Amino acid sequence: MAKKMMAVFLMCIVVVATLQFVMANEEDGVTKYEAKFDAKYKSCYETCEKECLRNDTNGESFCEVKCDEDCSEKEAADKLHIELH
Repeated sequence: MAKKMMAVFLMCIVVVATLQFVMANEEDGVTKYEAKFDAKYKSCYETCEKECLRNDTNGESFCEVKCDEDCSEKEAADKLHIELH
């Protein structure tokens, strides 16, 4: 009986270790996927902010909010494969 219990215990350890390995690999894929969108957002934000600040009537706070909203919207649309007009 003790041998069977030990075998079940070892099998549980193997299964848990395998699941941990699979989950770690999935996290790497998610990180790479998110990094792609982070780079696009950063590029969009920097470009938008420069253009917005060139207009003398816009303040820095206005440009931050405007560009954050615009670029977040573009990022979400890109993730959902939606084309914005």
